[in-house]
Amino acid sequence: MAPANPALEQFLKGISLFEFVDGADLTEVLRLLRPMTLTAGDVLFRQGEPGKAMWVLGKGVEVTLAAHSTDGRPVVVGYGREGDVVGEMALVDDGPRSATAVVVLGGQAYQIDAGDFHAMRATFVPAAFKIMRKICLDLCRRLRVTNDRIVPPGRAAVATPGRPSGRRPDAAAVETFPAFRGLPAVVRLALAQKLELIEVGDVTPIFAEGEPTDGAYFIVEGEVSVGRNGKTLANLPAGTMFGIVACIDQGNRSASCVTTGPARLLRMSDADFDNLFAAGNKFAFQMVDLIARQLVQHVREANLMLPPPGRPSGIARPAASIDPLPRIKPSAPAAKVHEPDPIPNELEILEIDVSLPIELELDITESVV
Repeated sequence: MAPANPALEQFLKGISLFEFVDGADLTEVLRLLRPMTLTAGDVLFRQGEPGKAMWVLGKGVEVTLAAHSTDGRPVVVGYGREGDVVGEMALVDDGPRSATAVVVLGGQAYQIDAGDFHAMRATFVPAAFKIMRKICLDLCRRLRVTNDRIVPPGRAAVATPGRPSGRRPDAAAVETFPAFRGLPAVVRLALAQKLELIEVGDVTPIFAEGEPTDGAYFIVEGEVSVGRNGKTLANLPAGTMFGIVACIDQGNRSASCVTTGPARLLRMSDADFDNLFAAGNKFAFQMVDLIARQLVQHVREANLMLPPPGRPSGIARPAASIDPLPRIKPSAPAAKVHEPDPIPNELEILEIDVSLPIELELDITESVV
């Protein structure tokens, strides 16, 4: 157990990333922190490198984040100061860094090794789940800001035509969504009570930019095009989710989504999605993990579509294609990854319908893997 450090605990309570973490969970986070002294000129990570750690910046520290533009020039895309975290997407996956982080003013900082955090995720430690939830919220905010820079929001009010309600899927239909394959039967049965199966035979609007959220969607078959202000941003294949940003941050839809042809979708209502997103069982852990991975991919794809420096927004680059989500399955403890020293001197529980046997309500919190 990490030794008591009231001053450090108080410092962490003021860090946005640890907003949902307190009590014993905060102690778990303290175990991950590696105190270090940063020096001006230290390079924390470089653009294109795999993410292996994140840093919590202490008093007096300043870090710049710079990315190479299309013509090869480095462009400052962000700053980190006391109380900020830098490189947190490494806690989601080891995808390539989108910028280079260089220390401008040195001082105290705390490093969290991604391998240590992944091991915590693999054993379903609540602190990791709470941090991932906060990362999801932050990624939603970042996506909205980035999308505004790519294509300004439309001003015209658009409403999608009404569509007939779908039916409840059975457990076998739930399994047709790739990420749900292999889930225990009790979980698939519980999900079937919370999902609506929507089948369309042609190009069909699902929701429009600016509309209130009506739930999260899972693509079982077909493709969904994501657009904003008349411009296409991404094409989503089977195995991906969409509509999750508004469900997480309770804002209006930031883009319009339309099927490109025949499609089968699963929809989860706002209330059920929110309950699942905030639940503490193992399946909720895995769902938040999947959501975080897809949001990170959306952010990376959106960054690639940003207009070059000096060019106005509103000229979207070619539509991105998002990879399907990986299947939910039992997680093995992650191998520990060691980050090399910085280069010196260089620039609630898933709800069940009351019609189900009470045993299922009890089992789902214990037996989900």
